[in-house]
Amino acid sequence: MKLSEFKGLSKDTLVYGIGNASDRIIRFVLLPLYSAYLPIESYGIRNLTIPLYEVLKIIILLSIEEAVIADYYKAKTLEERRSVISTGFTFSVITSLLIGGLTYIFAAPLAQLMGISIPDAPAILRLFAVLTALSPPSFVFLSFLRCEKRAGIYTVFSVTKSLIKVGLMVVFLMILKRGLIGTYEVDAILTIVFFVPVIIIIYVYSRGIQFSFKKMKSMFKYALPLVPNRAFLWIHNMLDRWLIKPVLGEAGVGVYGFVVNFSNLVSFLLVATVNLAWLPYAFSIRERPDFPKTISRILTYVLLIGGWSLLVLGGSARELVQLIAKKPEYWEGYFLAPILVLGVCLYGAYVIISTPCHTERKTGAFMSTSLVGAAVIVLINVIFLPRIGIFASALASFFSYLVMFVMMFFLSRRLMKIPHEIKRIIIIGLTSVVITGACFLWHPFYPPVEISAFTVTPAYFYWHPLAPLLGFLLKLSSATIAYFLTLAILGFLCPEEVSVIKRFLLKKKESRNTQ
Repeated sequence: MKLSEFKGLSKDTLVYGIGNASDRIIRFVLLPLYSAYLPIESYGIRNLTIPLYEVLKIIILLSIEEAVIADYYKAKTLEERRSVISTGFTFSVITSLLIGGLTYIFAAPLAQLMGISIPDAPAILRLFAVLTALSPPSFVFLSFLRCEKRAGIYTVFSVTKSLIKVGLMVVFLMILKRGLIGTYEVDAILTIVFFVPVIIIIYVYSRGIQFSFKKMKSMFKYALPLVPNRAFLWIHNMLDRWLIKPVLGEAGVGVYGFVVNFSNLVSFLLVATVNLAWLPYAFSIRERPDFPKTISRILTYVLLIGGWSLLVLGGSARELVQLIAKKPEYWEGYFLAPILVLGVCLYGAYVIISTPCHTERKTGAFMSTSLVGAAVIVLINVIFLPRIGIFASALASFFSYLVMFVMMFFLSRRLMKIPHEIKRIIIIGLTSVVITGACFLWHPFYPPVEISAFTVTPAYFYWHPLAPLLGFLLKLSSATIAYFLTLAILGFLCPEEVSVIKRFLLKKKESRNTQ
Protein backbone atom coordinates (compact mmCIF):
# COMPACT_ATOMS: atom_id res chain seq x y z
CA MET A 1 0.00 0.00 0.00
CA LYS A 2 1.48 3.30 -1.07
CA LEU A 3 1.64 6.04 1.53
CA SER A 4 -0.20 8.38 -0.84
CA GLU A 5 -3.11 5.94 -0.85
CA PHE A 6 -2.89 5.59 2.91
CA LYS A 7 -3.18 9.37 3.22
CA GLY A 8 -6.35 9.27 1.15
CA LEU A 9 -7.79 6.44 3.20
CA SER A 10 -6.82 8.25 6.40
CA LYS A 11 -8.57 11.39 5.17
CA ASP A 12 -11.75 9.44 4.43
CA THR A 13 -11.48 7.67 7.78
CA LEU A 14 -11.15 11.00 9.57
CA VAL A 15 -14.07 12.62 7.74
CA TYR A 16 -16.36 9.62 8.08
CA GLY A 17 -15.13 9.15 11.61
CA ILE A 18 -16.19 12.64 12.63
CA GLY A 19 -19.62 12.02 11.16
CA ASN A 20 -20.14 8.47 12.37
CA ALA A 21 -18.69 9.04 15.81
CA SER A 22 -20.39 12.36 16.43
CA ASP A 23 -23.50 10.75 17.91
CA ARG A 24 -21.38 8.46 20.08
CA ILE A 25 -19.12 11.31 21.15
CA ILE A 26 -22.20 13.29 22.09
CA ARG A 27 -23.31 10.39 24.27
CA PHE A 28 -19.98 10.66 26.04
CA VAL A 29 -20.27 14.45 26.25
CA LEU A 30 -23.75 14.11 27.73
CA LEU A 31 -22.55 11.82 30.54
CA PRO A 32 -21.87 14.72 32.95
CA LEU A 33 -25.39 16.02 32.24
CA TYR A 34 -26.97 12.61 32.79
CA SER A 35 -25.00 11.97 35.96
CA ALA A 36 -25.95 15.41 37.33
CA TYR A 37 -29.69 15.26 36.61
CA LEU A 38 -30.51 11.54 36.56
CA PRO A 39 -30.24 9.16 39.53
CA ILE A 40 -28.19 6.05 38.79
CA GLU A 41 -31.42 4.00 38.64
CA SER A 42 -32.88 6.27 35.93
CA TYR A 43 -29.66 6.06 33.96
CA GLY A 44 -29.95 2.30 34.33
CA ILE A 45 -33.46 2.34 32.82
CA ARG A 46 -32.18 4.30 29.82
CA ASN A 47 -29.48 1.67 29.41
CA LEU A 48 -32.15 -1.04 29.43
CA THR A 49 -33.93 0.51 26.43
CA ILE A 50 -30.74 0.85 24.38
CA PRO A 51 -30.55 -2.95 23.82
CA LEU A 52 -34.23 -2.97 22.87
CA TYR A 53 -33.65 -0.34 20.17
CA GLU A 54 -30.63 -2.21 18.84
CA VAL A 55 -32.48 -5.53 18.53
CA LEU A 56 -35.45 -3.86 16.84
CA LYS A 57 -33.04 -2.13 14.44
CA ILE A 58 -31.63 -5.54 13.48
CA ILE A 59 -35.13 -6.82 12.73
CA ILE A 60 -36.03 -3.68 10.78
CA LEU A 61 -32.91 -3.35 8.61
CA LEU A 62 -31.87 -7.00 8.20
CA SER A 63 -28.40 -5.63 7.29
CA ILE A 64 -29.79 -4.04 4.11
CA GLU A 65 -27.66 -0.93 4.68
CA GLU A 66 -24.55 -3.11 4.17
CA ALA A 67 -26.02 -4.83 1.12
CA VAL A 68 -26.75 -1.44 -0.43
CA ILE A 69 -23.01 -0.71 -0.49
CA ALA A 70 -22.12 -4.11 -1.99
CA ASP A 71 -24.80 -3.96 -4.71
CA TYR A 72 -24.13 -0.30 -5.47
CA TYR A 73 -20.57 -1.16 -6.50
CA LYS A 74 -21.82 -4.19 -8.41
CA ALA A 75 -24.27 -2.07 -10.46
CA LYS A 76 -23.10 -1.10 -13.95
CA THR A 77 -25.24 1.93 -14.69
CA LEU A 78 -26.53 5.00 -12.89
CA GLU A 79 -30.12 3.75 -13.21
CA GLU A 80 -29.20 0.47 -11.55
CA ARG A 81 -27.54 2.34 -8.69
CA ARG A 82 -30.59 4.52 -8.23
CA SER A 83 -32.73 1.40 -8.09
CA VAL A 84 -30.46 -0.18 -5.47
CA ILE A 85 -30.62 2.90 -3.22
CA SER A 86 -34.37 3.37 -3.63
CA THR A 87 -35.13 -0.31 -3.03
CA GLY A 88 -33.04 -0.58 0.11
CA PHE A 89 -34.36 2.67 1.55
CA THR A 90 -38.02 1.89 0.79
CA PHE A 91 -37.69 -1.49 2.44
CA SER A 92 -36.27 0.12 5.60
CA VAL A 93 -39.08 2.69 5.74
CA ILE A 94 -41.80 0.04 5.50
CA THR A 95 -40.30 -2.26 8.11
CA SER A 96 -39.43 0.52 10.54
CA LEU A 97 -42.95 1.96 10.44
CA LEU A 98 -44.38 -1.51 11.01
CA ILE A 99 -42.16 -2.42 13.96
CA GLY A 100 -42.36 1.07 15.45
CA GLY A 101 -46.15 1.00 15.25
CA LEU A 102 -46.33 -2.35 17.05
CA THR A 103 -43.99 -1.04 19.74
CA TYR A 104 -46.27 1.97 20.27
CA ILE A 105 -49.40 -0.17 20.53
CA PHE A 106 -47.89 -2.63 23.00
CA ALA A 107 -45.87 -0.09 25.03
CA ALA A 108 -47.55 -0.87 28.37
CA PRO A 109 -47.12 -4.69 28.32
CA LEU A 110 -43.60 -4.25 26.95
CA ALA A 111 -42.71 -2.09 29.97
CA GLN A 112 -43.99 -4.82 32.29
CA LEU A 113 -42.05 -7.47 30.38
CA MET A 114 -38.83 -5.46 30.77
CA GLY A 115 -39.47 -4.96 34.48
CA ILE A 116 -39.65 -1.15 34.23
CA SER A 117 -42.10 -0.34 37.00
CA ILE A 118 -41.92 3.48 37.16
CA PRO A 119 -45.20 5.36 36.41
CA ASP A 120 -43.78 6.95 33.24
CA ALA A 121 -42.78 3.60 31.72
CA PRO A 122 -45.61 3.35 29.10
CA ALA A 123 -45.10 6.99 28.05
CA ILE A 124 -41.35 6.42 27.77
CA LEU A 125 -41.81 3.40 25.53
CA ARG A 126 -44.30 5.24 23.30
CA LEU A 127 -41.73 7.97 22.75
CA PHE A 128 -39.19 5.22 22.20
CA ALA A 129 -41.53 3.77 19.54
CA VAL A 130 -41.30 7.03 17.57
CA LEU A 131 -37.51 6.66 17.52
CA THR A 132 -37.89 3.05 16.37
CA ALA A 133 -40.36 3.95 13.60
CA LEU A 134 -38.39 6.79 12.02
CA SER A 135 -34.70 6.35 12.83
CA PRO A 136 -33.51 3.12 11.07
CA PRO A 137 -33.95 4.43 7.47
CA SER A 138 -31.28 7.03 8.21
CA PHE A 139 -28.70 4.23 8.27
CA VAL A 140 -29.51 3.38 4.66
CA PHE A 141 -29.25 7.08 3.88
CA LEU A 142 -25.76 7.17 5.41
CA SER A 143 -24.78 4.10 3.34
CA PHE A 144 -25.95 6.00 0.27
CA LEU A 145 -23.68 8.93 1.16
CA ARG A 146 -20.76 6.53 1.59
CA CYS A 147 -21.44 4.98 -1.81
CA GLU A 148 -21.55 8.39 -3.42
CA LYS A 149 -18.41 9.40 -1.51
CA ARG A 150 -20.23 12.40 -0.06
CA ALA A 151 -18.08 12.48 3.06
CA GLY A 152 -18.73 16.18 3.66
CA ILE A 153 -22.52 15.81 3.60
CA TYR A 154 -22.23 12.68 5.73
CA THR A 155 -20.31 14.62 8.37
CA VAL A 156 -22.52 17.72 8.27
CA PHE A 157 -25.67 15.62 8.65
CA SER A 158 -24.31 13.60 11.58
CA VAL A 159 -22.62 16.47 13.41
CA THR A 160 -25.62 18.79 13.04
CA LYS A 161 -27.92 16.12 14.41
CA SER A 162 -25.62 15.52 17.37
CA LEU A 163 -25.24 19.21 18.22
CA ILE A 164 -28.99 19.76 18.13
CA LYS A 165 -29.36 16.77 20.45
CA VAL A 166 -26.99 18.33 22.97
CA GLY A 167 -28.91 21.60 22.90
CA LEU A 168 -32.25 19.87 23.38
CA MET A 169 -30.90 17.71 26.22
CA VAL A 170 -29.65 20.81 28.02
CA VAL A 171 -33.07 22.45 27.66
CA PHE A 172 -35.11 19.40 28.70
CA LEU A 173 -32.89 18.36 31.62
CA MET A 174 -31.47 21.61 33.00
CA ILE A 175 -34.19 24.13 32.19
CA LEU A 176 -37.46 22.19 31.90
CA LYS A 177 -36.40 19.59 34.51
CA ARG A 178 -38.08 16.80 32.55
CA GLY A 179 -35.86 14.10 34.00
CA LEU A 180 -35.72 10.64 32.41
CA ILE A 181 -38.79 11.08 30.19
CA GLY A 182 -37.23 14.27 28.83
CA THR A 183 -34.36 12.29 27.30
CA TYR A 184 -36.87 10.24 25.28
CA GLU A 185 -38.79 13.36 24.28
CA VAL A 186 -35.56 14.71 22.81
CA ASP A 187 -35.02 11.44 20.89
CA ALA A 188 -38.52 11.59 19.42
CA ILE A 189 -38.31 15.26 18.41
CA LEU A 190 -34.89 14.84 16.80
CA THR A 191 -35.99 11.77 14.84
CA ILE A 192 -39.08 13.48 13.42
CA VAL A 193 -37.13 16.59 12.39
CA PHE A 194 -34.48 14.66 10.43
CA PHE A 195 -36.73 12.00 8.91
CA VAL A 196 -38.32 14.40 6.40
CA PRO A 197 -35.12 15.70 4.70
CA VAL A 198 -33.73 12.17 4.49
CA ILE A 199 -36.78 10.96 2.54
CA ILE A 200 -36.65 13.98 0.22
CA ILE A 201 -32.94 13.55 -0.59
CA ILE A 202 -33.20 9.82 -1.30
CA TYR A 203 -36.24 10.00 -3.55
CA VAL A 204 -34.98 13.05 -5.42
CA TYR A 205 -31.78 11.12 -6.15
CA SER A 206 -33.65 7.98 -7.24
CA ARG A 207 -36.30 10.04 -9.11
CA GLY A 208 -39.14 8.57 -7.13
CA ILE A 209 -39.72 5.16 -5.60
CA GLN A 210 -38.00 2.54 -7.75
CA PHE A 211 -38.59 -0.62 -5.78
CA SER A 212 -37.19 -3.72 -7.49
CA PHE A 213 -37.86 -7.23 -6.20
CA LYS A 214 -34.88 -8.43 -8.23
CA LYS A 215 -32.59 -5.94 -6.47
CA MET A 216 -34.20 -6.84 -3.15
CA LYS A 217 -33.45 -10.52 -3.76
CA SER A 218 -29.83 -9.72 -4.58
CA MET A 219 -29.43 -7.60 -1.44
CA PHE A 220 -31.03 -10.27 0.73
CA LYS A 221 -28.53 -12.80 -0.61
CA TYR A 222 -25.71 -10.64 0.73
CA ALA A 223 -27.43 -9.27 3.83
CA LEU A 224 -29.31 -12.19 5.40
CA PRO A 225 -26.16 -14.14 6.40
CA LEU A 226 -25.09 -10.99 8.28
CA VAL A 227 -28.29 -10.90 10.34
CA PRO A 228 -27.40 -13.80 12.67
CA ASN A 229 -23.98 -12.19 13.05
CA ARG A 230 -25.59 -8.92 14.14
CA ALA A 231 -27.96 -10.78 16.42
CA PHE A 232 -25.05 -12.52 18.09
CA LEU A 233 -23.15 -9.24 18.29
CA TRP A 234 -26.22 -7.77 19.97
CA ILE A 235 -26.05 -10.57 22.51
CA HIS A 236 -22.37 -9.78 22.89
CA ASN A 237 -22.73 -6.03 23.31
CA MET A 238 -26.19 -5.54 24.80
CA LEU A 239 -27.53 -8.63 26.55
CA ASP A 240 -25.36 -8.11 29.62
CA ARG A 241 -27.54 -5.15 30.68
CA TRP A 242 -30.57 -7.42 30.86
CA LEU A 243 -28.55 -10.11 32.64
CA ILE A 244 -27.26 -7.62 35.22
CA LYS A 245 -30.69 -6.23 36.14
CA PRO A 246 -32.12 -9.34 37.90
CA VAL A 247 -28.90 -9.71 39.93
CA LEU A 248 -27.84 -6.12 40.69
CA GLY A 249 -30.93 -4.09 39.82
CA GLU A 250 -31.23 -0.92 37.76
CA ALA A 251 -28.42 0.73 39.73
CA GLY A 252 -26.05 -2.07 38.67
CA VAL A 253 -27.10 -1.58 35.06
CA GLY A 254 -26.42 2.14 35.43
CA VAL A 255 -22.92 1.60 36.84
CA TYR A 256 -22.00 -0.88 34.12
CA GLY A 257 -23.62 1.18 31.36
CA PHE A 258 -21.66 4.23 32.49
CA VAL A 259 -18.23 2.59 32.32
CA VAL A 260 -19.04 0.79 29.05
CA ASN A 261 -19.01 4.23 27.43
CA PHE A 262 -15.20 4.16 27.69
CA SER A 263 -14.94 1.11 25.45
CA ASN A 264 -17.75 2.40 23.22
CA LEU A 265 -15.73 5.53 22.63
CA VAL A 266 -12.87 3.43 21.22
CA SER A 267 -15.30 1.28 19.27
CA PHE A 268 -16.99 4.16 17.49
CA LEU A 269 -14.00 6.49 17.17
CA LEU A 270 -11.61 3.81 15.96
CA VAL A 271 -13.21 0.53 14.91
CA ALA A 272 -16.43 1.78 13.33
CA THR A 273 -14.88 4.82 11.67
CA VAL A 274 -12.00 2.89 10.13
CA ASN A 275 -14.45 0.30 8.83
CA LEU A 276 -16.63 2.98 7.25
CA ALA A 277 -13.79 4.13 5.01
CA TRP A 278 -11.93 0.82 4.80
CA LEU A 279 -14.66 -1.52 3.55
CA PRO A 280 -15.60 0.44 0.39
CA TYR A 281 -11.88 0.98 -0.27
CA ALA A 282 -11.20 -2.74 0.20
CA PHE A 283 -13.87 -3.62 -2.37
CA SER A 284 -12.31 -1.17 -4.81
CA ILE A 285 -8.76 -2.69 -4.59
CA ARG A 286 -9.61 -6.36 -3.99
CA GLU A 287 -8.14 -7.40 -7.37
CA ARG A 288 -4.76 -5.78 -6.74
CA PRO A 289 -1.81 -8.09 -5.96
CA ASP A 290 -0.79 -6.01 -2.93
CA PHE A 291 -4.25 -6.35 -1.33
CA PRO A 292 -3.10 -8.82 1.39
CA LYS A 293 -0.18 -6.54 2.36
CA THR A 294 -2.56 -3.59 2.55
CA ILE A 295 -4.79 -5.49 4.98
CA SER A 296 -1.74 -6.33 7.08
CA ARG A 297 -0.57 -2.73 7.26
CA ILE A 298 -4.04 -1.41 8.14
CA LEU A 299 -4.26 -3.98 10.94
CA THR A 300 -0.95 -2.78 12.39
CA TYR A 301 -2.03 0.87 12.35
CA VAL A 302 -5.42 0.08 13.90
CA LEU A 303 -3.70 -1.80 16.73
CA LEU A 304 -1.22 1.07 17.15
CA ILE A 305 -4.03 3.55 17.77
CA GLY A 306 -5.93 0.98 19.83
CA GLY A 307 -2.92 0.50 22.09
CA TRP A 308 -2.71 4.22 22.72
CA SER A 309 -6.45 4.34 23.45
CA LEU A 310 -6.02 1.55 25.99
CA LEU A 311 -3.40 3.37 28.02
CA VAL A 312 -5.34 6.67 27.91
CA LEU A 313 -8.81 5.38 28.79
CA GLY A 314 -7.83 2.29 30.74
CA GLY A 315 -4.88 3.68 32.64
CA SER A 316 -6.71 6.91 33.54
CA ALA A 317 -10.12 5.35 34.24
CA ARG A 318 -10.27 6.41 37.88
CA GLU A 319 -9.54 10.04 37.12
CA LEU A 320 -11.88 10.13 34.12
CA VAL A 321 -14.96 8.83 35.93
CA GLN A 322 -14.47 11.44 38.65
CA LEU A 323 -14.07 14.18 36.05
CA ILE A 324 -17.18 13.16 34.14
CA ALA A 325 -19.58 12.34 36.99
CA LYS A 326 -19.88 14.33 40.18
CA LYS A 327 -22.03 11.71 41.92
CA PRO A 328 -19.87 8.98 43.54
CA GLU A 329 -22.54 6.37 42.74
CA TYR A 330 -21.38 6.54 39.12
CA TRP A 331 -17.71 5.85 39.98
CA GLU A 332 -17.99 2.27 41.18
CA GLY A 333 -17.21 0.57 37.87
CA TYR A 334 -14.00 2.41 36.92
CA PHE A 335 -11.86 -0.72 37.42
CA LEU A 336 -13.70 -2.41 34.52
CA ALA A 337 -12.50 0.13 31.93
CA PRO A 338 -9.09 -1.40 31.05
CA ILE A 339 -10.43 -4.87 30.31
CA LEU A 340 -13.41 -3.49 28.37
CA VAL A 341 -11.19 -1.27 26.21
CA LEU A 342 -8.73 -4.12 25.64
CA GLY A 343 -11.61 -6.25 24.39
CA VAL A 344 -12.66 -3.58 21.91
CA CYS A 345 -9.08 -3.40 20.60
CA LEU A 346 -9.33 -7.12 19.86
CA TYR A 347 -12.59 -6.43 18.06
CA GLY A 348 -10.82 -3.81 15.96
CA ALA A 349 -8.33 -6.48 14.89
CA TYR A 350 -11.24 -8.85 14.18
CA VAL A 351 -12.87 -6.30 11.87
CA ILE A 352 -9.73 -5.86 9.75
CA ILE A 353 -8.75 -9.53 9.45
CA SER A 354 -12.32 -10.34 8.41
CA THR A 355 -11.89 -8.25 5.23
CA PRO A 356 -11.43 -11.32 2.94
CA CYS A 357 -14.82 -12.63 4.12
CA HIS A 358 -16.42 -9.38 2.97
CA THR A 359 -14.65 -9.09 -0.38
CA GLU A 360 -15.21 -12.77 -1.21
CA ARG A 361 -18.84 -12.43 -0.05
CA LYS A 362 -18.35 -15.28 2.47
CA THR A 363 -20.45 -13.52 5.07
CA GLY A 364 -21.49 -16.80 6.67
CA ALA A 365 -18.16 -16.78 8.54
CA PHE A 366 -19.44 -13.90 10.68
CA MET A 367 -22.34 -16.01 11.87
CA SER A 368 -20.16 -18.76 13.30
CA THR A 369 -17.73 -16.42 15.06
CA SER A 370 -20.50 -14.31 16.51
CA LEU A 371 -22.42 -17.39 17.64
CA VAL A 372 -19.47 -18.62 19.67
CA GLY A 373 -18.79 -15.11 20.99
CA ALA A 374 -22.41 -14.75 22.10
CA ALA A 375 -22.29 -18.15 23.81
CA VAL A 376 -19.20 -17.07 25.76
CA ILE A 377 -20.97 -13.88 26.88
CA VAL A 378 -24.03 -15.72 28.14
CA LEU A 379 -22.08 -18.55 29.77
CA ILE A 380 -19.66 -16.37 31.75
CA ASN A 381 -22.40 -13.94 32.83
CA VAL A 382 -24.78 -16.68 33.96
CA ILE A 383 -22.10 -18.56 35.91
CA PHE A 384 -20.05 -15.73 37.43
CA LEU A 385 -22.34 -12.68 37.60
CA PRO A 386 -24.00 -13.81 40.86
CA ARG A 387 -20.57 -14.59 42.32
CA ILE A 388 -18.29 -11.69 41.35
CA GLY A 389 -20.75 -9.02 40.20
CA ILE A 390 -20.29 -6.79 37.17
CA PHE A 391 -16.63 -7.77 36.83
CA ALA A 392 -18.00 -10.98 35.28
CA SER A 393 -19.65 -8.96 32.51
CA ALA A 394 -16.36 -7.22 31.68
CA LEU A 395 -14.52 -10.55 31.60
CA ALA A 396 -17.23 -12.04 29.42
CA SER A 397 -16.88 -9.17 26.94
CA PHE A 398 -13.10 -9.55 26.75
CA PHE A 399 -13.03 -13.33 26.33
CA SER A 400 -15.79 -13.33 23.72
CA TYR A 401 -13.83 -10.83 21.60
CA LEU A 402 -10.72 -12.93 22.05
CA VAL A 403 -12.47 -16.11 20.90
CA MET A 404 -14.03 -14.32 17.92
CA PHE A 405 -10.65 -12.91 16.88
CA VAL A 406 -8.94 -16.30 17.00
CA MET A 407 -11.73 -17.96 15.01
CA MET A 408 -11.77 -15.24 12.36
CA PHE A 409 -7.99 -15.41 12.04
CA PHE A 410 -8.18 -19.03 10.91
CA LEU A 411 -11.34 -18.62 8.82
CA SER A 412 -9.94 -15.69 6.85
CA ARG A 413 -6.68 -17.55 6.19
CA ARG A 414 -8.65 -20.09 4.19
CA LEU A 415 -9.60 -17.32 1.77
CA MET A 416 -6.40 -15.27 1.73
CA LYS A 417 -2.89 -15.51 3.16
CA ILE A 418 -2.22 -12.22 4.89
CA PRO A 419 1.45 -11.48 5.75
CA HIS A 420 0.82 -10.13 9.25
CA GLU A 421 3.51 -7.94 10.81
CA ILE A 422 3.85 -10.23 13.83
CA LYS A 423 6.86 -8.52 15.41
CA ARG A 424 5.30 -5.07 15.27
CA ILE A 425 2.00 -6.35 16.65
CA ILE A 426 3.75 -8.01 19.59
CA ILE A 427 5.65 -4.79 20.34
CA ILE A 428 2.38 -2.83 20.33
CA GLY A 429 0.63 -5.35 22.57
CA LEU A 430 3.32 -5.66 25.22
CA THR A 431 4.07 -1.94 25.35
CA SER A 432 0.44 -0.82 25.65
CA VAL A 433 -0.50 -3.43 28.27
CA VAL A 434 2.52 -2.74 30.48
CA ILE A 435 2.12 1.05 30.38
CA THR A 436 -1.63 0.77 30.95
CA GLY A 437 -1.08 -1.41 34.01
CA ALA A 438 1.46 1.01 35.42
CA CYS A 439 -0.85 4.00 34.87
CA PHE A 440 -3.83 2.21 36.39
CA LEU A 441 -1.91 1.42 39.58
CA TRP A 442 -0.33 4.87 39.77
CA HIS A 443 -2.49 7.42 41.58
CA PRO A 444 -0.86 10.86 41.50
CA PHE A 445 -2.35 13.25 44.08
CA TYR A 446 -4.04 10.26 45.79
CA PRO A 447 -5.08 9.31 48.35
CA PRO A 448 -6.59 12.71 49.21
CA VAL A 449 -5.18 14.46 52.25
CA GLU A 450 -7.29 13.71 55.33
CA ILE A 451 -8.89 16.71 56.98
CA SER A 452 -7.52 17.10 60.49
CA ALA A 453 -5.82 19.73 62.60
CA PHE A 454 -2.44 18.32 61.63
CA THR A 455 -2.78 17.74 57.91
CA VAL A 456 -4.90 20.55 56.49
CA THR A 457 -2.80 23.16 54.68
CA PRO A 458 -3.65 25.86 52.14
CA ALA A 459 -2.28 23.54 49.42
CA TYR A 460 -4.99 20.97 50.22
CA PHE A 461 -7.77 23.31 49.19
CA TYR A 462 -6.02 23.91 45.87
CA TRP A 463 -4.82 20.43 44.96
CA HIS A 464 -7.68 18.25 46.13
CA PRO A 465 -10.47 19.53 43.83
CA LEU A 466 -8.07 19.49 40.86
CA ALA A 467 -6.61 16.06 41.64
CA PRO A 468 -8.63 14.09 39.00
CA LEU A 469 -7.90 16.61 36.25
CA LEU A 470 -4.22 16.95 37.06
CA GLY A 471 -3.88 13.20 37.51
CA PHE A 472 -5.43 12.56 34.09
CA LEU A 473 -3.28 15.17 32.34
CA LEU A 474 -0.15 13.82 33.98
CA LYS A 475 -0.98 10.26 32.98
CA LEU A 476 -1.97 11.28 29.45
CA SER A 477 1.25 13.13 28.75
CA SER A 478 3.67 10.74 30.44
CA ALA A 479 2.01 7.57 29.11
CA THR A 480 1.82 8.92 25.55
CA ILE A 481 5.50 9.88 25.56
CA ALA A 482 6.47 6.54 27.10
CA TYR A 483 4.34 4.61 24.57
CA PHE A 484 5.69 6.11 21.36
CA LEU A 485 9.25 6.41 22.68
CA THR A 486 9.27 2.74 23.69
CA LEU A 487 7.92 1.72 20.28
CA ALA A 488 10.69 3.68 18.57
CA ILE A 489 13.38 2.17 20.81
CA LEU A 490 12.13 -1.37 20.21
CA GLY A 491 12.35 -0.90 16.45
CA PHE A 492 8.65 -0.61 15.64
CA LEU A 493 9.10 1.76 12.68
CA CYS A 494 9.69 0.22 9.27
CA PRO A 495 12.19 1.83 6.82
CA GLU A 496 9.44 3.47 4.76
CA GLU A 497 7.96 5.10 7.86
CA VAL A 498 11.37 6.28 9.02
CA SER A 499 11.93 7.85 5.61
CA VAL A 500 8.59 9.67 5.76
CA ILE A 501 9.35 11.01 9.24
CA LYS A 502 12.78 12.23 8.13
CA ARG A 503 11.29 14.01 5.12
CA PHE A 504 8.66 15.60 7.34
CA LEU A 505 11.27 16.84 9.81
CA LEU A 506 13.48 18.09 6.98
CA LYS A 507 10.58 20.10 5.52
CA LYS A 508 9.89 21.58 8.94
CA LYS A 509 13.52 22.56 9.30
CA GLU A 510 13.62 24.14 5.85
CA SER A 511 10.39 26.00 6.60
CA ARG A 512 11.87 27.48 9.78
CA ASN A 513 15.05 28.48 7.98
CA THR A 514 13.15 30.36 5.28
CA GLN A 515 11.07 32.35 7.80
